[in-house]
Amino acid sequence: MAMTNKLLITLLLLISIAFVHCLAFHVEIEKFDTPEQEEQEGPRRRPGGGSGEGWEEESTNHPYHFKKRSFRDWFQSKEGFVKLLPKFTKRAPALFRGIENYRFSLVEMEPTTFFVPHHWDADSVVIVLQGKGVIEFVTDNTKEAFHINKGDVVRVPSGVTHFLTNTNQTVPLRLAKFIVPVNNPGRFKDYFPSPSQFQQSYFSGLSKEVLSTSFNVPEDLVERLVKRSKEMGQGIIRRISPDQIKELAEHATSPSNKHKAKKEKDDDTDLRTMWTPFNLFAIDPIYSNDFGHFHEAHPKSFDQLQDLHIAAVWASMRQGSLFLPHFNSKTTFVTFVENGCARFEMATPYKSQEEQQQWPGQGQEEEDLSEDVHKVVSRVCKGEVFIVPAGHPFTILSQDQDFVAVGFGIYATNNKRTFLAGEENMLSNLNPAATRVTFGVGSKLAEKLFTSQNYSYFAPTSRSQQQIPEKHKPSFQSILDFAGF
Repeated sequence: MAMTNKLLITLLLLISIAFVHCLAFHVEIEKFDTPEQEEQEGPRRRPGGGSGEGWEEESTNHPYHFKKRSFRDWFQSKEGFVKLLPKFTKRAPALFRGIENYRFSLVEMEPTTFFVPHHWDADSVVIVLQGKGVIEFVTDNTKEAFHINKGDVVRVPSGVTHFLTNTNQTVPLRLAKFIVPVNNPGRFKDYFPSPSQFQQSYFSGLSKEVLSTSFNVPEDLVERLVKRSKEMGQGIIRRISPDQIKELAEHATSPSNKHKAKKEKDDDTDLRTMWTPFNLFAIDPIYSNDFGHFHEAHPKSFDQLQDLHIAAVWASMRQGSLFLPHFNSKTTFVTFVENGCARFEMATPYKSQEEQQQWPGQGQEEEDLSEDVHKVVSRVCKGEVFIVPAGHPFTILSQDQDFVAVGFGIYATNNKRTFLAGEENMLSNLNPAATRVTFGVGSKLAEKLFTSQNYSYFAPTSRSQQQIPEKHKPSFQSILDFAGF
C-alpha cells in the first residue's frame, strides 16, 4: 500500500512538472509570435506603397540615409518653413569628417509670400524644385532681381543681402539649399536687418546712440524700426498683396535675358555674374535615354560654382528603370529625393548599425583596409536625403514609380564618373586575358561578361524591355549575379 502511494505521488509530480513545462513553452511561443507578426505587417504599413514587384524585402539601418524625421524646423509658420539637416558629423563623426563643413536645407514658401531680406555667413547653392518666384540681391552699390523657375540653380554668395518672393498664386515655391559656412566648420548664422517674431535684428547688437548718429535720425525712430516687426508678430516669411508682388517683380529679369554688364567694369561686375541663375534643363543631359535623364552643372563650366567646387545635378528615372552601377572618383554627392521612391544600393567598407552596434567615429578611429565589403540597402522616398561618398559603387532602382532627385556634388572639379555596367563601362575595356584571370571564367564567358548590356547609364529592369539583337545575349541581372553584385 505504501509503495502504491509513493508511485501515485511520483506520477502526480511528473504530470505537474510536464504541465508547467508545457505552459512555459506556450508562453515562449506567444512571446515569439508577436515580433514575427510585426515583421510581416511592417511592409504593408510602410508609407509610399510596397517595395515593388521582384524587390527583396531588405532594409539596412545605416548612416547614409536621412529620413524626413532627421530634419529639424529652423522656422515654421502657415506662410512656409525652413528645415535643416543636422551636421553630417553629428550622425557619424569619422565617416563624414570630409564633409563636415556642408549643410543641407529645405525652404518652402506658400503662394504670394515674401521672405524678408537677410544674409548668411555662408555661401550657398540653391536648386528650385517647384514653382516660380523672384530673387533679388542687394549690395551698397547695386541691386539686381531675377525670375526663378523649376530647375534653376542660384548661387547666393556669403554676406550678400537677398530676399525672395513667391509670385505664384496657387503653387508653393520649394528650394533645396546646399550651404558652405565661412567661419566655423558646419556652423552658420543668419542676419536680418529687421526683427521678426523669432529673429532679432542685427541692429540690436548696436547701441541706439550709435544707430541714431549713423542714420542721422532720432533715437525713437530707430527703436520703432528695430522693434516694430517683432511687435506685429510677423515671421521671416510673410503674406503679401498682389500689388506688392507686382512691384517686387517689376524690374526682375530672366537669366537668359539678364542685364548687360556696364562698359566700365566695377567691383560688383564679377559678383553680379556669380549670382545670375541658370537652368539645369537648359543644359543637355550628359546621360539620357528612354529610361532616364541626368543633367549636371559642373564647376568647370559655370562661374557660379567654380570657387566652391560644387556640382548641381537633376536626375529623373522612369518607372521600371535602373541607374547602372558606377562610382565617382572624388565627389561625394548629397542627394535629395524630390519625387517618388526607389531602391538605393551601395557597396561600403563600413558595417551597418546592426552588425556593429555603432557607426564609424563612435569609439572606432582606425579602419582595417582588409575589411569586407558590406551592402547598404534603403528604400529612399520623397523628402529624404541619402549620401554617396566618393569611390563607393552604387545603383538606384526605380521599380514601381517614376523617380526624381537633385544632388549637390562636393569636390566636383576633377571628378571622374566610372560606370561598371552598360555599353560604355570600364570593365569592358579590360584585356580579355585579364578578365579571364581576374574573374576565373572561360574565354567565351569573359567576352560576354561586361559587353552584353544593350543600354548605357540607364537600363530597364524588365527583360521584356531589353532590345535583344539577333544573337541572344544574357540578361543584365544574370551578369550581375555571376559577378557577385
